[in-house]
Formats: sequence, structure tokens, C-alpha cells
Amino acid sequence: MRLQIDDTKMAWLAASIAEECANHPALHDLYGAGLVDALLALLFDVRRDAERRRPGLSRQQLALVTDFIEANCFGTIRLGELAELARLSETYFSHAFKASTGQPPHRWQMQARIRKVQALLLKDDVNLSEIATTAGFADQAHFTRAFKGIVGLTPAEWRRGAHRAQK
Repeated sequence: MRLQIDDTKMAWLAASIAEECANHPALHDLYGAGLVDALLALLFDVRRDAERRRPGLSRQQLALVTDFIEANCFGTIRLGELAELARLSETYFSHAFKASTGQPPHRWQMQARIRKVQALLLKDDVNLSEIATTAGFADQAHFTRAFKGIVGLTPAEWRRGAHRAQK
């Protein structure tokens, strides 16, 4: 049997399929099926879905959802609420939001929360534990970890630096 195939991968796969067909007994059913699948994938240029970009939210959906997050960032925001605002399923919404912003919704909310907290930190009369409670963190330690994770400094370090910059 002669095969007129110019592509070396296809030629190797075709030869392997021919050899498997001539083998008695066959190595394994899945081996032959895998070879055929690989040959067809090359032949029809089938690629993995990883190269496909997921669609994002429309401008209106994104504005509606991000405005809601900004307005309610100190409270508990459920994924279902955001998905309902965008009129999408939770799974689809989560993927679309990340495709639009580069971040999952929870991370977006946490950044909004930290931005508002920074404004509170500029006031000297409010202590860190009060800010943590107001901003909806479980405790001051949780607040400090979240703040440092986003800003790179603890709230106290950031506050000192912000006050120095104002003088």
C-alpha cells in the first residue's frame, strides 16, 4: 500500500493505522481509535477550544453590574444577584465578566471595597477595627490581609504614607 501524504505527522499516523489494521491481534481498540482521531484532527485542522475566546458582557451589562458592585461593595453580593442583573446564568455570567474585566466578580468587588476603604483611612478619627467592620470584613486581620493583597501595604502603612503625601 502506498500513501501519497506530504505531511510527516499525517504520514506517520496513516502508516501507524495501516500497521495496526495488519496487526493480529490488535494492540487495543482505543489505540486504533486514538490514531484515527488524531489523523482526522490533523486532516480537518481541529484545534482545542482553549484558543477560543469567551464572549464578554455587553457595555450595558458591564456598566449595570459594576455600578451595582460599587454601590454595594461593603455588603455581601451573591453571584446570582449579579447574574440576574445581567440576565445570564451564574456560570455564563462569571466567565463573561472575567472575559470583560480580566478578573472574577469577587476580586472586582474586593478592589471596589478597598478603594472606598482608602477614603476612610484618610480620616484620622476612624480606627482600623471600625473600618474593617464598616467595610464588611470578618475582623481586622481579614481586612489587613485583603488590603495588603490588593495594595501591597497594610492599612496602617498605607495610612501613614498617605498622610505624609498630604503634608
